[in-house]
Amino acid sequence: MPVDFIKVRDQITQIGKTAPKEAKRLKELGEKARQLLDANSGDIDRLRDKVTLAAKEDQFLRCAKPVSESLNAAFSLPPLPETASILAADGSQINPDSHAAVNYYLINVGAISLNQGSSAAPIATVQTDIFFGEDIYTTSGTISENLVALKRDQRERQVLAELAQKADAPTFTLTDGPMELWGGKGQTTDETKTFSQALEEYKKALKTLHDLGAATAGYVDKPRAGYVVQLLEVAATHRDELKELRENRPLRGVSDSALFRSILDPGERSAIFAIQSKSSKSYEGDLALHFFYLNVGRKKKPWLARVEIPAWVVNDETMLNNLHAVLIDQCRIMGSRAYPYLLHRSHEVAVVTREEKEQITEMLVQELNKQHVEFGEISQKQAAKNFSGRRRFTLGSKRY
Repeated sequence: MPVDFIKVRDQITQIGKTAPKEAKRLKELGEKARQLLDANSGDIDRLRDKVTLAAKEDQFLRCAKPVSESLNAAFSLPPLPETASILAADGSQINPDSHAAVNYYLINVGAISLNQGSSAAPIATVQTDIFFGEDIYTTSGTISENLVALKRDQRERQVLAELAQKADAPTFTLTDGPMELWGGKGQTTDETKTFSQALEEYKKALKTLHDLGAATAGYVDKPRAGYVVQLLEVAATHRDELKELRENRPLRGVSDSALFRSILDPGERSAIFAIQSKSSKSYEGDLALHFFYLNVGRKKKPWLARVEIPAWVVNDETMLNNLHAVLIDQCRIMGSRAYPYLLHRSHEVAVVTREEKEQITEMLVQELNKQHVEFGEISQKQAAKNFSGRRRFTLGSKRY
């Protein structure tokens, strides 16, 4: 049956009636957040101590932690380095499909290399891996989509580390999304083990980039998180009430993007913050994760991105400034659609189309037939879906 548009229309009408009130509430909370930011801007040591205390009360606390710069600071765009090697990687995947005739999964990583200051065209690299048979199983069954995504994220950083070894310094490597490795945590014992193994390989890739003196960053295009906002909530909460902060979020709904939109002019970055999270212990020393906000938009159309970086980039002022400049330059290449050009290109290279998936599946089927290996058929459910809409059935005098 089609969507009940009459009911949807009534619900949307009701949403429209309440929207102005909600917008007013968020605006007032945003103003309160800005006041708290300014009031606590220079109180770095006290805030760090209070975040540490709050983390003891709530092990799942995820918020910003001040480093050394004032909370409401804004840093101007540095000059672009004359030469640089810029590398970006993105990945896509074909997930296991129990309804398909042949069950497998595939990871495709695309990378783009560009020599800043050179007239040479960007160079594309693609690394594709297909997994079949025993490789698609875990002790709890078929590998999950979360674990496939985990392996994809791990592989992206590994490809960058491999390419960085051949690049000329200074080198900057970019991926789309947070730097913290996700997927598989807190699920089955098997997934936890797989995650731990992937994390170690991921950290090896980071250490390789560190040893090469290469900068690396995760670029979050439309951040919805409120890490700094939650820091401000910690700042405004009495020590005896920190345990209840998760349930009593006084600034709930306000995002960091909304907070910094009025602070950062185009091209400027915010202060650098450490990431306080349960995973912090997995990224220590030079690998400790940090972030800053960057206004990659224009004067009348600000656009805030969150840039995540490891401690070794934070501690090298020249590397940090050059990364800042490289990101703004990459975004300006895209014009009004402010997003790093090479990340856009790497996505284009990495994406697996529906036609390519069908071709890969057919190649696998043909090879199995060639080797006289039996395989299954598509499920009846999938067959019905494929058949749906191609013909009508007649029941009595009615056509369906």
